[in-house]
Formats: sequence, C-alpha cells, structure tokens
Amino acid sequence: MPEQLWSPHPGTPVVEHRSSRWPFIGGLAMFVLFGLVAVFPDVGNPSSSRRIDIPPEVATFLFGALALGGLMIMIGSVPHTHRFAVDDRGLWWRAGRKSDLIVWEELRAVRGQEPRPPVKGDPNSKPVLPALVLTPVDHTFVTRHAALVKRTADSVTLKTRNLGTIRRLAEEIARVRPDLLH
Repeated sequence: MPEQLWSPHPGTPVVEHRSSRWPFIGGLAMFVLFGLVAVFPDVGNPSSSRRIDIPPEVATFLFGALALGGLMIMIGSVPHTHRFAVDDRGLWWRAGRKSDLIVWEELRAVRGQEPRPPVKGDPNSKPVLPALVLTPVDHTFVTRHAALVKRTADSVTLKTRNLGTIRRLAEEIARVRPDLLH
C-alpha cells in the first residue's frame, strides 16, 4: 500500500503530542558524565580514605561501557512529534515521514480510555494506561494501520499514551462524528 499524504482540510485543528524527553536527557547525562570519566580516569586527587586501587585501563573500560549505554539510551529515546487531525474524512496521523488516514467507514465505535491504577490486593492486576480505543469494522484494519495502532482482544488501541492528547482527540472526534463516540 503506498504511503498516504498528510492532507486534512485546511483550517482543521491539529492535536500534537511530543514523546518524553527525559530518557533522552538521562542518556545524554550518562554519556557525558561516564564518557568524561572514561577519557580521564586518573584525574583528581587521591582520597585519604581507603579505596580500591583500580588500574586506569579497567576504569576506562567500565566507564566507557556505561557511556555507551547512555548513548544507546539516547538513540533509542529520541523525542518524536505525532500530529493528529480530525476532519469529515477521518482521523489523520503523521509522525516524521510516516502518515496514515483512518477513514470513518473503517470504524464501528471510538472511546477514550482513562488511566487507572492496579487493583489493590490483586498481584496479577496491571495499571490501565490512557488510550483511544477503536472498534474496527473488519479484521484487516490492523494490517492496514500497523504503524499507528496495536491490537488488543476485540478492539484496537492507539499507541499514544498521553492523557491530554487522548482527551483532545476524543473531543475532536465528538465534534466531527458524535455517532462513533461511546
């Protein structure tokens, strides 16, 4: 299937969601801090207290490995901006070069899922994360929109986990297609 272009109607409000920057900042801090210690392992004055005497080569290797771990965290958590628009044709999604359109005829119902903590006293209970739950008309929906949604038992969940984004999307869908919102 060819990649669809981002082309909602002009003037359509766009809901933006930017993924968290904190893992990226943490990875950057690890990379800089441990990288400096790996490059300069013998900088500083010896302490008067007892310490383990580690050779500079071993310290360089250990802190270099931690710095590379920070670099891997940075690469894996680069913040992305997701843009959503709702118009009379459907729900538009764009993230970087990827874009998708979920046409209203592909959906039976849409609902916003509020977050809930795990049930106390039940060790198997898991927290419920905020999500936009879509009920598709057919079973091929997931294969057509695999970049955007994740399949659960009987419905499909939008991968964005920000409660504010989910609420704004539900409001926009209620404005355009109130018959789908349940």
